[in-house]
Amino acid sequence: MAFAAAVLGRCRLAFVGVLAFVSACSDGATRIAHDIESAAGALRRSGEARHSITHTPRSFPDGCSGAYTVQLSANSTLVVWCKRSGSGAITSSHATTYHLRFVKVPRTFKVDKAPGVPTIIELARENSGVVVTDVR
Repeated sequence: MAFAAAVLGRCRLAFVGVLAFVSACSDGATRIAHDIESAAGALRRSGEARHSITHTPRSFPDGCSGAYTVQLSANSTLVVWCKRSGSGAITSSHATTYHLRFVKVPRTFKVDKAPGVPTIIELARENSGVVVTDVR
């Protein structure tokens, strides 16, 4: 009985750890960064010159259920700010630099979006890399 309780306790801790890891890796900014990763890889493999990403926000987990703002800063952080409907007050924010492994961001892009409206990110091949050319 004590052995079963010990195993069950470890399983609960492992499950909680997995949930924490999954939710930590699935916020709004990280989901956009993963879309960028996939698209940049596809663009490199395709031989095409340009590619558009259409990212539709999810509210769960750790996303925005209302209006939001996306900012890709020049050679820096990708930030998503979630806003309260009506007042526009910021309710949460998420940030990552993960996307910089796959693309160059030569200038800062910042767009305000209505609830559920997708963000469009334009990528282009440049020399041996991929660059963000527009965010709308």
